[in-house]
Amino acid sequence: MKLPTVLSSLRRKQARVDTPPLPPAATSPTVPPAAPRPAPLERLNRWLTLAANVGVLLGLVVLIVEVRQNAALTRAAMDQQKNDLLAQIEFNIARPEMSVIWVKAIRAPEALSDTENQAVGSVLVAIMLQWDQMFMMRDAGLISDERVRQHIANTAPFYFGSRFAKHWWALQAPGWEGTAMQRDAGPIIAALDEDFLVGYLDALKVPAEAAADETDEGAQE
Repeated sequence: MKLPTVLSSLRRKQARVDTPPLPPAATSPTVPPAAPRPAPLERLNRWLTLAANVGVLLGLVVLIVEVRQNAALTRAAMDQQKNDLLAQIEFNIARPEMSVIWVKAIRAPEALSDTENQAVGSVLVAIMLQWDQMFMMRDAGLISDERVRQHIANTAPFYFGSRFAKHWWALQAPGWEGTAMQRDAGPIIAALDEDFLVGYLDALKVPAEAAADETDEGAQE
């Protein structure tokens, strides 16, 4: 065996030096594919749906406005009917033959005949019909409960503020048991002074002294 060959076999093999790995190549982030654009028919459907919703909303607004207008017109018409009925009652009392009976019912109700009793009672029935119209307006939501009670409180003394009228009311009251007439008008009439209309008629008279003074002042001017 040759010496160089032995030496070469005994020679320590050099350590293998690995080449460092190359850094990974930078890659751009994945971009999601663009969403497909809606077809023309789909876009049209969207616009039509939006237009339909807007149309429904506008229709509701118009309906609300019309309902309020109709309520206002109905309230005005019923108010006019109420005023017309009150005017008819006053015109009836103003007739000379009826005025005599009306005043007699206030000052001397015990002297009324059956026919006169019936005539005065018809006036009171007419007033109650006017109040009943107010009840119907309240039930329909056209006026408030406070307005109804205030109207009755304002008008009741001038028709039921006498002995005859309160006696007539007491006789008729059982027929209105459980109704708005008894509930709303009953307490108001019960609290009335039965001599209210007597005092009212007396207060309407101008004293003779005052009339003479007014005449003298007019002559001096």
